[in-house]
Amino acid sequence: MRLRRRPEPDEPDQKRMTLGEHLQELRGCLIRSLIALALACVVCIWPAKHLLALLVRPLVLALRAHGQPDSLLATNPVENIVVYIKVVVIAALILAGPYALYQFWTFVAAGLYRRERELVRRLTLPSVALFVAGVIFMYFFALLVSLNFLIGFSSWLPLPQARPTAVERVLLRERSAAGTTSYPATEAWPTVPIVTEDPSNPPAGAVWFNLVEHRLKVHQQGQTYSYQFQRDDRRAMVTTHFKIGEYLNFVLVLTIAFGIAFQLPLVVVFLARSGILPVEKLRRYRKPAILAIVVIAGMLAPPDLLSHILLSGPMILLFEIGLLMAARGGKRPTDEAGAAEGPKTAT
Repeated sequence: MRLRRRPEPDEPDQKRMTLGEHLQELRGCLIRSLIALALACVVCIWPAKHLLALLVRPLVLALRAHGQPDSLLATNPVENIVVYIKVVVIAALILAGPYALYQFWTFVAAGLYRRERELVRRLTLPSVALFVAGVIFMYFFALLVSLNFLIGFSSWLPLPQARPTAVERVLLRERSAAGTTSYPATEAWPTVPIVTEDPSNPPAGAVWFNLVEHRLKVHQQGQTYSYQFQRDDRRAMVTTHFKIGEYLNFVLVLTIAFGIAFQLPLVVVFLARSGILPVEKLRRYRKPAILAIVVIAGMLAPPDLLSHILLSGPMILLFEIGLLMAARGGKRPTDEAGAAEGPKTAT
């Protein structure tokens, strides 16, 4: 027996429901969405560690570029577990998100007119694509540039050359260090190989310096031990050490901010085609709109200047793209209304 899909009403008044029926339908949508989320959490338990490593990768690259320790801190005994659970839930939300949105759409669609439903359906796929584009732009460009600026700022604050004077040695009760100014011959200096990649099968006792990671490594009994060094000319006054939870929150804020910001062309198209703000009026008030974009970007972006610029710049460009799309691809609201109503007959 073939099941037929129930046709949607053309007008909301054709399907009247009581308040209890609305609440029961909403409860069913929420229960199905929560079940899908729980199943997605079970599926994402193992892949979450790879997702966390992917999120931390830009930070490790930026820390190594500035000679900072490429590790994160956990100042709470359960912080690592809490962070991992948070990553699992985020991955599950991404996996179960389309189904949850579909459940929400089936609940809301009953209260919309046919023209409104068609408009929302046409904008759904571009909205998802723009959100993904915003996340990709954030991860591959904005996140690395922002971290490079924030971490590099500490390198701009040099560590002072604090060599005590004779008076300071007396006050500090420090004895004069006995040293020598003679150096051995060049061929007598001990050296280690300097490489950009670790050897695949080093012998026991092998020592080398990884130039990319700034680490001195020793191989012994099938294990490699390492210690990270800092350049003397780039030793910073402040060592950058991020907490794993705070860094994850930083990435989440950037993800949501760029994902929402990339929806701007669709917002402009919707406002223009629905007749709320025609294209001519949007162009006329372009400067106030750009000012509003800068203010909104300041509220969405993290509290640093570079992240604000990286967010507000693409938003202004997307606003201009939305104006072009609304001007070229849409009909006037009056024409659409006339086409929907059809020819009028005289009474």
